[in-house]
Amino acid sequence: MPILRPARAAPLAAAALLWLAPSATAAFAQSATDSSPPQTGTAWQSGYLFDVSTFGPESGLGQAMADAGIYLNGGETGILAGNVAGGAKQGAVFDNDFNLEVDLDLARIAGIPGAAMHIVIDDRVGGYYGKFSGSNTLTPQTFGPNEVLQFQEFDWDQALFNDHVLLLVGRQSPVMDFNSLPVACNFVFTNACTNFTSFFVNDSAAIAPASTWGARIAFHPTLETYLRTGIYEDDPDAYTQASNLTNNWGLDHATGVFIPVELGYKSDFPTDPYPRVYAVGGFYDNSPYPDPLFNSAGLPLPLYGGQARVDQGRESLYAMFQQMIWRPDLSETHRGLTVFGGAMFGSNQSEIRQYYQAGLSDQGVFAAHPHDSINLLAMYQVFNQRLVEDQTLLANLGGDSGRMNAGETDFELNYLWQAGAGVSVQPFVEYIIHPDQIGFATPDPHLPRSITLGMQVSIALPDSLGLPVFVRKN
Repeated sequence: MPILRPARAAPLAAAALLWLAPSATAAFAQSATDSSPPQTGTAWQSGYLFDVSTFGPESGLGQAMADAGIYLNGGETGILAGNVAGGAKQGAVFDNDFNLEVDLDLARIAGIPGAAMHIVIDDRVGGYYGKFSGSNTLTPQTFGPNEVLQFQEFDWDQALFNDHVLLLVGRQSPVMDFNSLPVACNFVFTNACTNFTSFFVNDSAAIAPASTWGARIAFHPTLETYLRTGIYEDDPDAYTQASNLTNNWGLDHATGVFIPVELGYKSDFPTDPYPRVYAVGGFYDNSPYPDPLFNSAGLPLPLYGGQARVDQGRESLYAMFQQMIWRPDLSETHRGLTVFGGAMFGSNQSEIRQYYQAGLSDQGVFAAHPHDSINLLAMYQVFNQRLVEDQTLLANLGGDSGRMNAGETDFELNYLWQAGAGVSVQPFVEYIIHPDQIGFATPDPHLPRSITLGMQVSIALPDSLGLPVFVRKN
């Protein structure tokens, strides 16, 4: 478990407040793929408590950099979460994430059509919230790997055949390109942002901001339709290593490969007044992993000890959707109600055998605040029966004769207040039924619930300062 270093988190948070600019780490990641914001002075710019985004246009700095083919992105996100009722014990954690992205338009810089480079570094500090809530699979999105400076991305981006074929090769993580809905990062905990929890729990692929070597290719028969796949190195050290800035750039730690695929349809403003995403996908991972129950002799590990049996090969299938279903008007704002949902099913030895989520996001509930949104999510996950049996044996050995619950349910409700351009404040409540307690030495079968109250404050660098954004294609 990482050691808290609040002294380091404080300067970053202070810098964030002086910066006057948020939008969750996940929101920053999406800002690189969103189209440029509407022009200053329109109704879309109303509803802010303050707006310093005129700095970019007035200073000319952003445009000068864009003309040179250099774009800055990134941001700061801090999350304070406290377990106020139920859970394993009372307490709170502050997690902080700072990331900085440089996008290089190589068409302008070197005259290479359709080429770009992305360099993203990430630094996180904070503590493990699961020790309070009791849930190991549900944590604030800014948690881990802590106390390290990571290359989240260092890759070459190439568009071919008039953007019908898109390549991305280098150090990267698959989480942004697969099983990710645009609305997902309106939520604070990792039951949605940026992927289904089972997408990164049921395999050995690198979880952002960790990265490994990988390549992704996307085929776009039309502007809205796509077939996307990739192959990524599995490296168990990627998430836990001290840093990947200067080490672990070889393949000597690789244990296998992660191969995802996704087929989908995606539209957005302004070509679709009711933007939507419909997609199906899955993955195969051939890396070895510890059996959730048995030791190398085929006996229950909690009872007989020893080393966990090594299993190999996992796969999962998923389907997901996002659909805007109502708008109060068809003006230039993006106000309206969006519904979304999805499911994932893992193979026999996957930690999460079934995962379901559904929710809604209502943006611009109040006409005077067209950027704000109310967001509600419900999630249910079913654990591997062997994992449930392992947890039950640990509880029984600790003196409790009860049986661990086979699943965990979570609800999140939050209000995202866009206080300024690129600056958001997001109070939230999280209600967990039957926290999983995975990894606890002595889990409690009678732990019924956990209630979390918290606040997320985020800053998005380009939006807050009015800087141009390099629009990614994926």
